[in-house]
Amino acid sequence: MNATNASPQYRQVADTLRRRIVNGEYRQGEVIPSAAELEKLFSVSNITIRKALAILSHEGWLAGQRGVGTIVRSAPPGRRMKIAVSGNFAEWVDTASGKSLPIEQKILEISHKPGPAAVSAILGAPPEAALWTMRRVRRVCGHVVSYHVNFGLPQVLDAIDERSMAGNRNFVDVMREDLGITLHRMDQIVEASVAERDLAALLDAGFGDPVFFVENVYTDAEGTVVAVTHLFLRGDRYAYQTSITLAAPGGPAGPPQ
Repeated sequence: MNATNASPQYRQVADTLRRRIVNGEYRQGEVIPSAAELEKLFSVSNITIRKALAILSHEGWLAGQRGVGTIVRSAPPGRRMKIAVSGNFAEWVDTASGKSLPIEQKILEISHKPGPAAVSAILGAPPEAALWTMRRVRRVCGHVVSYHVNFGLPQVLDAIDERSMAGNRNFVDVMREDLGITLHRMDQIVEASVAERDLAALLDAGFGDPVFFVENVYTDAEGTVVAVTHLFLRGDRYAYQTSITLAAPGGPAGPPQ
């Protein structure tokens, strides 16, 4: 655990456990590791673990069950504000994938395993169903800039492997060119976040550093969701840019100020 970070250690533990629940590492109804195991895992004291678990219990993520342990509850209601970023899809893909930059990407994993419950719901899969999952990091000039997790149904995306992603190929091109999927729409949510312990290690960043969390939901020509991508972009490496047309005088109201 990063003892030099300004954030108290119990906050670091709570943020990391919360992200693990959201990512499906600790699933609804499951028992998380015991306090003694968490002490060893995070190299912190028992009181630090108890404070972290108290925060998550108060937020509704965890509940103690006598004789069993600490159980993961269903996620609390979402409280984030959604900001629409509109523009040309092809332009977004080119800029987000870094086609004009010396991008290097490394595949960390391609597997079948249950994903976050919210992602399974978007894909129309049962919460316990195994999803095709690909995790990768991307670097520019040797520096990590982003961490990506792609989800889909195995029967749709199973043909994608490390060779498919060789070089600087992006996930959208692979779906279109290799699988022949006609993508009709991408729905996107962008959220300001910070790096907790696990994510900070993947991004080679510090705990609490700013991060853009981006969720892309890809729909084909038949209206079926074929993939969900979660992108974690270092806040010091990315900026979002868009153009919004303002209404002429006397026309419809423009965007909120």
